Amino acid sequence: MKYLDFLWALDMMYRYYPKYHSNELLLLADDILKWFNNELPEDSSTLIYLKSCYNSPYDALMAVWKEILLISDTFLPFRRN
Repeated sequence: MKYLDFLWALDMMYRYYPKYHSNELLLLADDILKWFNNELPEDSSTLIYLKSCYNSPYDALMAVWKEILLISDTFLPFRRN
């Protein structure tokens, strides 16, 4: 996964598919990016939840990235190889 591709997919969904931008998946992606950048306090309920679901920020990003690709792939005018 390339970090810029991840941001591109989030931006594309925000601009062209606002219905999916408000999706819980993208809100989760925002929380994971905060975890990845150490922006969440240690006693945060969000951080506790993320740590209970994923082993690391990288694992969480990969899981969300796969889901975003599945969603965005159906709307792209071209297919990626």
